[in-house]
Amino acid sequence: MTTKIYGTSDDLIEIEGDVEGEVGCYGAQERGQRGVLLICSDGTLLTVNYGRDDMGVWDINVLQEGALYQDIEICNDEDAQPYSDVVFFRDGLKWVIQAMDWKRVR
Repeated sequence: MTTKIYGTSDDLIEIEGDVEGEVGCYGAQERGQRGVLLICSDGTLLTVNYGRDDMGVWDINVLQEGALYQDIEICNDEDAQPYSDVVFFRDGLKWVIQAMDWKRVR
């Protein structure tokens, strides 16, 4: 089964497919964070933020493409369904980990 990741509402990141779940990200930007970092089992790294260019659109940036990364569909319309970029993976994703506290390891 393929997997997709996208934002919904103004504080949830949805993961559907081989991996199922949601990540709450309420308050990340207010705490000075750069959004939520998602680390995927295939090596893909994503940052997810709500509010692209003062619009109500979820912004997903691909920092690193892993072995199962397939594509990203960019959204620039806050009336779209979903009003979010959507990242797609091929079959086989095992897990996704969220990191909300971005701290430098010394």
